Amino acid sequence: MNESHKHPVRNGLFILLALLAAGAVGIHSWAERERQRDLDAWAIRLGLVAEARVEAIEAWLAEQRAQLGELADNASVQLYLWQLNERRAEQAESADKKQKQGAQPGAEPAQLTYLRNLVRASADRLHLAPQREGPPIPANLPQREASGLALLDENAVPVAATRGMPEIGSAFRQAARQALETGRPVVSELVLDSHDRPLLGIAQPIPVVLGAQTERHYVGTVFAVFDAARDLFPLLQRGIPTPAEEQSILVTAHEGKVVYLSPTPGGLPTRHSLPLDRPRLAAATAVREPGGFGEYLDYRGRPVLAASRALRSLPWVLVEEIDATTALKESRRHRRSLITTFSLLLVLAAAVLVAAWRHGSSVRARENAEQLRRHTEEVQNQAALLRAVTDNTEAHIVLLDSDLHILFANRLLAASSGMEEPDALLGDCLGSVLGPANAAPLVEAARTAQSEQQTQHLRIELSRDGEIRALQCSLVPVACVGDERRDAVLLVMHDITELEAAQQRHEQLLRKLVDTLMHVVDLHDPYSGDHTARVVEVANAIGRELELPEQERESLDLAASLANLGKIFVPREVLTKTEPLTEVEQVLLHRHVQFGVELLEDLDFEGPVLETIRQKQEHLDGSGYPQHLSGDQIILTARILAVANAFVALVSPRAYRQAVDIEQALDQLLREAGHKYDRRVIAALFHVAENRADWHTWQQTS
Repeated sequence: MNESHKHPVRNGLFILLALLAAGAVGIHSWAERERQRDLDAWAIRLGLVAEARVEAIEAWLAEQRAQLGELADNASVQLYLWQLNERRAEQAESADKKQKQGAQPGAEPAQLTYLRNLVRASADRLHLAPQREGPPIPANLPQREASGLALLDENAVPVAATRGMPEIGSAFRQAARQALETGRPVVSELVLDSHDRPLLGIAQPIPVVLGAQTERHYVGTVFAVFDAARDLFPLLQRGIPTPAEEQSILVTAHEGKVVYLSPTPGGLPTRHSLPLDRPRLAAATAVREPGGFGEYLDYRGRPVLAASRALRSLPWVLVEEIDATTALKESRRHRRSLITTFSLLLVLAAAVLVAAWRHGSSVRARENAEQLRRHTEEVQNQAALLRAVTDNTEAHIVLLDSDLHILFANRLLAASSGMEEPDALLGDCLGSVLGPANAAPLVEAARTAQSEQQTQHLRIELSRDGEIRALQCSLVPVACVGDERRDAVLLVMHDITELEAAQQRHEQLLRKLVDTLMHVVDLHDPYSGDHTARVVEVANAIGRELELPEQERESLDLAASLANLGKIFVPREVLTKTEPLTEVEQVLLHRHVQFGVELLEDLDFEGPVLETIRQKQEHLDGSGYPQHLSGDQIILTARILAVANAFVALVSPRAYRQAVDIEQALDQLLREAGHKYDRRVIAALFHVAENRADWHTWQQTS
């Protein structure tokens, strides 16, 4: 009794724990959704800031390219620069030696003076003029500025430049050459000069003046150098106000590393780089997949929220990041509040459930007792109903266990075994109930049903008290009976003795009817006496020789018996005519096949009886009738019937000729093998005819 109470308690505890776990999961999911909502808000905000600052950089670059483009499109600049290049080429030819030693021309050309003044004026307009005023320092020291403007020739050599023009290094020269090759403005890499100042160069190609006799399209470049700390990096702070913990960083990929282009705390621009394969690094992820948002680590290893946007004009990416601890501080506080509140509610709900369960347990116990009583009555009623059904059926019903011992038997089987009650058979084997000889095939079939898990059917003859009864048995595998018994077999045996006797009488009647029809056909054609019976005999012999299945042999026998039934509709004078038939008579004779099929088509035959009759006059080459079938369109039983019919017709006398002996008939059929008749069927007929001496008497008895 105590054990029965433990199961509901344990089940209730499991349910309570499951509810608590589900509630905890739900609380956690709700808190995570709230946190994700905050992350989505930060993704939108950081994305907007990043896009605004990317647009500011793009606008600044577009403005600088436009102003440099105006200078490059100046016709005077194009003409004078081309003239200076030509002058230098001429001087190089006449004074090659002096040029190699660094000698300068004695007088400065007027074009150079004009270009130098134009460059200075343009530099003032572009805010690229040198910041220092006064005479140069009287020392042999380079005085390089952080910005400047220059006109470069096609070899990236300065022709005219502002005072203190930054050195045109390899990165700047590469940008100038690329501008000449592509014909478009090119922005250089961000480089540091000797004073660790970040410089950015923009090269604008200068077209060749119209009418110049040259194959070149560009004569040089307008090259502007900007102080990135003054002109570019401040753009990362403009626009939408941001908290102190948020910063905008320009990064790019270079030789398997992510390079920080903008200055970082404690580092110089372009000098700070980290491996590109770090999956949690914000800058590395931004370079690999720009345009995303997520929680990452910054270059100092601190958790940050970062959004990235790629620049359209440069292979740079802007990363907008903010300290994750600061950004999600309010979210974490809200999350803790939610978890605490919902956890208290969950505990309260669990307490209410426990109280309700304890109150309802006694009610459930009473209900369970009443339900058990009703179920017991239902089971008893169902058992009585099952016993009434099985005891009043005309079949012997037995349920066998895995060892083929009787678990259940109906009253009919008990009565057949001489027992008054079916329960007296429980535990017995089939051999003790039916006898060893009678039970042997049933035991074998039961083992097969158990192993293959498929219903087995068989017919047995049960001998009891000198009387033999035919039983149709079905053995059905039953996977499980109750909770313990498995691999059971249900045996149902129907007494079919009277049914088989009635079926046999029906078959005999059908056979007599067919024989009568055969006799009617033979009487209608006096020259074809016994023709049908002989066709049946020959066709059956060929079918056995070819080892046809039993069903096909039965169909062939019936088709041969009824094959010439349609001849009763052909006038007798046509069948007995000794002269050649007219065309009309030939057509009428050929229709006997159709007449026979029409007589029989409403009968439900088992097997291809009608098709065999319909095709009996068809030939392999299509010369037969009525459908002119050929080859594989003709079924095998029809091919056999065609050969048997032709053979019997040859060896039997007709109104228009005498009988042909068997050897001549076989030779004629052999000549027609392959195009009229099936060779395999002819071969089978040859083999059968060799062993049937009685067929030779047909020529005398016809």
